[in-house]
Amino acid sequence: MSQAKYKLIADYIRSQINKRKWLEGFKIPSEMELSELFCASRMTARKAVDLLVHEDLLKRAPSIGTFVNPPRAQSSLLEIKNIKDEIIERGHSHDMVVLSKMTLTPNTKVAFELSAFETKVFKIVILHLENDIPIQLEERYVNAELIPNFLEQDFSHITSSEYLMEVAPLSNAKVMIEAIIPSKILKHHLKLDDNTACLKITRTTFSENVPVSLGYLYYPADKYRVTSQLSVN
Repeated sequence: MSQAKYKLIADYIRSQINKRKWLEGFKIPSEMELSELFCASRMTARKAVDLLVHEDLLKRAPSIGTFVNPPRAQSSLLEIKNIKDEIIERGHSHDMVVLSKMTLTPNTKVAFELSAFETKVFKIVILHLENDIPIQLEERYVNAELIPNFLEQDFSHITSSEYLMEVAPLSNAKVMIEAIIPSKILKHHLKLDDNTACLKITRTTFSENVPVSLGYLYYPADKYRVTSQLSVN
């Protein structure tokens, strides 16, 4: 069965964007031009553009045209990825700013998550930037007994995920996602306005089924999304 023509047009536009031939801000051909290119009706071309606007790939500007949206950062719910790798895969630059590093006695929540009832934990707070725009505030706790050299690392060059994968390879993880109203400090670091929500991912990672790290990862909800895909046999 042949593919619907509006899907062919949508696939063509999507391909131009994915191949980085049409970069963010690029004005795509008009619906009339697309309809002529694919020997389709203007209504069919409009349906293709509507689909990509719905997918957030395109944005209409009334009386001006349709433009390629800035790529919206995303990661898979079913895959633990280093944020540095995610950003580089999108063809963008990644930078980190270390806001704090400390050793402390864990509160009850952290102690239970890390089974750290009789040991200290390390805590780091790091701001990750994509093309100089804040994309994630990372607040991470690590069992000091299991990873004794954690705070000695230069986290302006190596991410905490990279280091932890080296010394305590990931075996499994527990993840929770919620939308929250950002605190003043989150608004400040992530450059959020009063109407923007915050996406919070709480993630406990394990190595050989031993809890190693508890991370609270905060993202601007208008710039980040989490996806998942399940296959059913």
